[in-house]
Amino acid sequence: MTDHFETLMATVYVKAESGRSLLREGATAPMDPGAYRPSPEAMEKVVSALEQLGFRIEAKGVTLSISGPPELFEEACAVSLSREEKTVSEPLGAKKRTMRILKSSQAVMHIPELDDLIEGIVLSTP
Repeated sequence: MTDHFETLMATVYVKAESGRSLLREGATAPMDPGAYRPSPEAMEKVVSALEQLGFRIEAKGVTLSISGPPELFEEACAVSLSREEKTVSEPLGAKKRTMRILKSSQAVMHIPELDDLIEGIVLSTP
């Protein structure tokens, strides 16, 4: 299904101390990220758990950026990944090109044993 050397990136939405949801509010969320910040303890638990599962932490802020092989996402999140072709336009109206991306069977993925700490995980699109 996938190349063995391929690495996927994803955004992890850790539950906020305030109970607000950056994942649900999305584009309507205020510019101040404070209301969406998880507690330091929750963030560290999530980082530790994801690393133990085999994910690499790429960046940490209000959300986490993680990476790993497709098979790890499929196994940890109980999803299936499939290839999809997507046509994108180059900047300044240059030619269009077709990209092959991996798409999850669930738009928002979950790791059942971390549902008390993580709202969801969304694959990044190149």
